[in-house]
Amino acid sequence: MQKRIQVNQLRVGMFVEDVELGGYGDATRSEPFLIRSNSDVRRIMASPVKSVVINVAKGIDLDRNPAPQGEDAASYKARLLMVFTPQEIGRARQSIREIDPYLRQVLSDARLQACFADGPASTAVERIMSASLENAGALIAVAKLKEKDEVTFLHSLAVSALMVTLGRSLGHSEDEIRLLGLGGLVHDLGKMTLSDDILTKTGKLTAKEMELVRQHPQLGYEMVSRAGTAPKEVLDICRYHHERYDGGGYPGGLSGRKIPYVARLAAICDVYEALTTIRPYKRAFTQTEAINMMMNSPGHFDAKLLSAFVSRMVISGTIH
Repeated sequence: MQKRIQVNQLRVGMFVEDVELGGYGDATRSEPFLIRSNSDVRRIMASPVKSVVINVAKGIDLDRNPAPQGEDAASYKARLLMVFTPQEIGRARQSIREIDPYLRQVLSDARLQACFADGPASTAVERIMSASLENAGALIAVAKLKEKDEVTFLHSLAVSALMVTLGRSLGHSEDEIRLLGLGGLVHDLGKMTLSDDILTKTGKLTAKEMELVRQHPQLGYEMVSRAGTAPKEVLDICRYHHERYDGGGYPGGLSGRKIPYVARLAAICDVYEALTTIRPYKRAFTQTEAINMMMNSPGHFDAKLLSAFVSRMVISGTIH
């Protein structure tokens, strides 16, 4: 039996019969081959191939029992115990407790004084970098369990950990990774200027409320830049993480490589974390659902960086 799948659904053990090149409109005959390693998957994802035809009689099939449409907190907690050991989960929770006072000071100073606490932010990032060395997957997974008053706190922590882990997978130096982690930590600092009514609203935002929300990248950039200590890369993440590759984002409507590289990375980590997170008012999308949505959002992300994220973070099993 044959079936066509998207390249982001490829797994080791699948037998590929045909490929379709994106942008060329039709399938291209190729020699059948078996996906033998993650490097085979990465090679295909880095190519112009858009979809493939697999033969499930000669290789593995897609999951015959797909995950339900989203997860609630109870089912997510149960799955955590299937993926990680109690010790890994315990270390992740301990790391979050150690990061907690530093990150909360950053958020508190932003909310109450409209200023950037660079010292506590740097300490928080150092703790995140250390915790991510051997326990990144569990740290990111545990940070998805958010209570109503912890949404911004744990979202900032999780995006920082994703940025650190992605940066390491891409071969960046520890100094560069530190900047990515700091940018991830403070990327949404401008939201601290918004009212709790907007931040915790469960229904659709009004046009006026949405306009206020769309100001947060610029407001965060101004707040962090006033401290006079933040590197350009961190400021770029604050200001441009909502830009789209096709120019349809905000606040500057930048497109393509005019969007700073670090902000293109941050856009991917930010959206992935938001889609897969547990919120008091919504179920989380499963990893497969989130990746499919992102891969099928043409023009939103840098396609090469998104492919790298999927191959090095998802297919590799670094995050679950």
